[in-house]
Amino acid sequence: TEFEKRYPPDRFGEEAGPNARVWRLYRDRVTDLDEDLLQGWHETLNVLLIFAGLFSAVATAFIIEGTKRLQHDYTEYTARGVFALLARLDDSVVAPTQLPDLNNFSASARSQWINGLWFASLSLALIDALLSILAKQWLVEYASKMRRPIANAQRWAWRHHAFSRGLSKWGVGVFISSLAVILHLSLYLFLFGLLIFLFELDPKVCATSIVLTAAACAFHVAATFAPLWYGDCPTMT
Repeated sequence: TEFEKRYPPDRFGEEAGPNARVWRLYRDRVTDLDEDLLQGWHETLNVLLIFAGLFSAVATAFIIEGTKRLQHDYTEYTARGVFALLARLDDSVVAPTQLPDLNNFSASARSQWINGLWFASLSLALIDALLSILAKQWLVEYASKMRRPIANAQRWAWRHHAFSRGLSKWGVGVFISSLAVILHLSLYLFLFGLLIFLFELDPKVCATSIVLTAAACAFHVAATFAPLWYGDCPTMT
């Protein structure tokens, strides 16, 4: 058969030898399993890295606008100063009652919340990207160890058992899964800050965003916990 051609029977007494059929069969089978597992993890990390990069760019644009709320409006101060000078030259110009004191400026509580949420969101996204890069390096190193030359198939099997057990022991799969949770948290922090930002601009516009955000959150929660009650539900993350 094709199987026997690929894996010829061992000689009598060599069934557990260094290059016995069982070790060669084990190597070929687990190599295919490793490739599928590593490919799935790499694809997950690639998606996280792409999303984290795009999301960080969007969040940065909003943060640039939001940080203006944490410092004095120098444009307003300059405009009032110009009006004050014009008032001295022309009595028809109404001078501002008082120039703002630059030393006593204090940002509003809402501005602090907005920037706090946005900066926390951006920090989590960047941390998630860093951890994703580290995880990809770990997977590349694991694959490199499996490809290194070794004396015989038996020793390869021992080596694979040791390192594959390490992946499970040190929770690499759980760690990669948690990276998606971190990115989800980053997105929700940004959305909460965005809702506060919109509420200050226009409560009616904010109401629409609140409905959309609440619907997305409800769907996310339902999709995450549905597999606990329905075994055939495909939305497990």
